[in-house]
Amino acid sequence: MAEKRMNQPRKAKPRVAAVTQKNEISFDQWRYTLLWTIVIVCFVTLIFRAFYVQVINKDFLQSKANALILRDEKIKAMRGMITDRNGVPLAISTPIMKIVMDPRDYFENKNLYDEMTAPLKPGERRKPKQKLPDKDFNLDELASLVGMDPNLLKKQMQAHPRSRYLVLKTEVPPQQADLILERNFQGVYTEKSYKRYYPQPQPNAQIVGLTNNDGIGVEGLEMKLNKALNGVDGLQTNIRDKSGNRVKDPDVIKPVQAGENFTLSIDSRLQYIMYRELTAAGVANNARSATAIAVDVKTGEILAMGSWPSYNPNDKASLSNKDAMRNRGAIDMFEPGSTMKPFTIAAALESGKYTTNTVINTSPGSMVIGGHLIRDTHDHGQLTLAGVIIKSSNVGAAKIALSLPKPTIPSFFKRVGFSQRSAVHFPGESAGLILPPKYWGVSEIGTMAYGYGLNATVLQLAQGYAMLANHGMEMPLSLYKVNQPEKGKQVLDPKIADQVLLMMEQVTLPGGTAIQAQIPGYRVAGKTGTAHKLNADRRGYSKTEYRALFAGVAPVSNPRIAMVVVVENPRGSYYGGTVSAPVFSRIMQESLRLLDVPLDKPLSVNKVTAGGEDD
Repeated sequence: MAEKRMNQPRKAKPRVAAVTQKNEISFDQWRYTLLWTIVIVCFVTLIFRAFYVQVINKDFLQSKANALILRDEKIKAMRGMITDRNGVPLAISTPIMKIVMDPRDYFENKNLYDEMTAPLKPGERRKPKQKLPDKDFNLDELASLVGMDPNLLKKQMQAHPRSRYLVLKTEVPPQQADLILERNFQGVYTEKSYKRYYPQPQPNAQIVGLTNNDGIGVEGLEMKLNKALNGVDGLQTNIRDKSGNRVKDPDVIKPVQAGENFTLSIDSRLQYIMYRELTAAGVANNARSATAIAVDVKTGEILAMGSWPSYNPNDKASLSNKDAMRNRGAIDMFEPGSTMKPFTIAAALESGKYTTNTVINTSPGSMVIGGHLIRDTHDHGQLTLAGVIIKSSNVGAAKIALSLPKPTIPSFFKRVGFSQRSAVHFPGESAGLILPPKYWGVSEIGTMAYGYGLNATVLQLAQGYAMLANHGMEMPLSLYKVNQPEKGKQVLDPKIADQVLLMMEQVTLPGGTAIQAQIPGYRVAGKTGTAHKLNADRRGYSKTEYRALFAGVAPVSNPRIAMVVVVENPRGSYYGGTVSAPVFSRIMQESLRLLDVPLDKPLSVNKVTAGGEDD
């Protein structure tokens, strides 16, 4: 049986297929293509994304990043200094700090601090690698240090939680600002600026002016010179971390340019003396105001220019008195009265029709011109040209003017600087007024000869008298120190100017109207003026309101200073010789002493009595 099974042929076993059959070539190619397509698409996408981020959207993303870490800060330029001719500061800028807060930064870090210090719930873990903010978040203490109501501070911050800039306090001294910063309050930093300070306020306020809270000049020379004084602000970039701490020193993008310094022509010593005497005269005479200007005859520099009442630019409360802020010497126009008579006499001498010996008959002390009565305080009878000035005769001045060709007087006045702004160009400066030729009638010419029917400023009068004292040479007025005097303009023959100056000297001698203008040791020349003021309705002249003037020069032998003093609405005595002349004497005496001007006559004390009470 076994042998039979061995002899039978064996059947072949069926072949079992493999577990994984070999893929066809077409299938492998498709998978290969798909794989590489995905790789290429991803690669192209990355390249496009990189191009978009680094090229197309670069500026936007850079700005967003910079907003988180970079802060541009303006570097405030220091405003230039204004000094007097001797370098004494009249307007200076002192460093001052501003306390500022970043509410957004405060709330973000306060929320983070609250999260990290809050009690953990069961099973909750702290987020790893978070640093606890080390800043002070106490708003009550911050408000106390900056002088704010804590509730108001919180209310302002809640109203603008996303704001990056909230001013807490301005004009903080640097030492106090440092103490606040030492407390390390979250989101609090400082900005440096400058505060304008005026060391000698009242005497100089109407010239120097003042700046507003933003450091912009709004009055006087501060306004006129604002651009040059301001300089150019700089710009720097600070890199800060999320807590507001500076990471490295700032990078200066734009350097700061400090403002330009200016040296004025005025002498602060003379300025103080002038203001002191004007104040005393204004109070003593119960006047509305008192104004004076002193000019260096040789250079045209204004050594002092002041008015009473004045104001204190350091005290914002004093700025409500706008009348006191006005520089009357440059801005106010008025009828100068008899102070114009020396110019009338100069025009008469220049015409050739008159000499120093010509006699004018002023009797009976009055005359009618064009239906208007002109009169003197007394019947002075026969007067020389010098006598017309000494006795201040309106009749004599009018007769002289009417005897000359009609354009002579107004044209001469214009030539010597009236009816035009001076070279000072002070803000708001008036040009004065001389009527056009078509209005030059007999009445206008006659009254113009003794200072009515025209308007002038104290600046113009001072310039005119300085010209007479400088031998007819007119120097342009300047409020800035002159190192090299400009070339003057010869507007009057030197001989005539000297003759008129000697006539004016007699005004201060016995028999003249300004004996109280005398100064021990110095020869003084000048002219008084007592002008009736126009009524408020500009119809006729007031019988109770006057303007007392004195314009003079000293010393006569070698003139150095020309000065004009004007007192508005004095009560009681109102004559220029008794109100303004004494003020001139006191200011001029101290000025000549401080400038070390040599005496030009024996130093003797004369008994000064009231002179005549003519104009």
